[in-house]
Amino acid sequence: MAKIKKVFNTVYIVISTAVITVGVILVVLLLCGIRLYSVQSGSMGELLPVGSVCFVSTYSKYENIEYGDVISFRVSDGMRVTHRVVKVTAEGVYTQGDMNKEQDPDPVTKENYIGKTVFALPYLGAALGFFHTLWGKIAICFGILLLVIAGVFYKKTSE
Repeated sequence: MAKIKKVFNTVYIVISTAVITVGVILVVLLLCGIRLYSVQSGSMGELLPVGSVCFVSTYSKYENIEYGDVISFRVSDGMRVTHRVVKVTAEGVYTQGDMNKEQDPDPVTKENYIGKTVFALPYLGAALGFFHTLWGKIAICFGILLLVIAGVFYKKTSE
């Protein structure tokens, strides 16, 4: 029984530490103006495959956009798009997906610009996308409930 308690305590500490660490990292990213966006289409090819997560700096100024930058912006229906800058003009910034044959028809302006992609992690978007579903939200609530119950049990076993 003592071995089971020791294993339980170790697992609880590892999981609790991981949850707290991820939470702190997400808060720091948020405070630093970094937003996470999941890639839904293959328009950026191998650079940003479907299921990737883009880390977009909202502190990157529109005026500093250069040819070749990968930026995120909103299109007319409110959808977010992440494409490469192919032309900077006085009327706006023109973009194009790396796998697209033609540039996007409308220029990105200061009003619909979100930010510049600073890095991306492949395949993380699929996992994050799950947490936006009903089952994902249930899993989060269930996980939190389990951690709370385990925390109460952990306190009793460590006394």
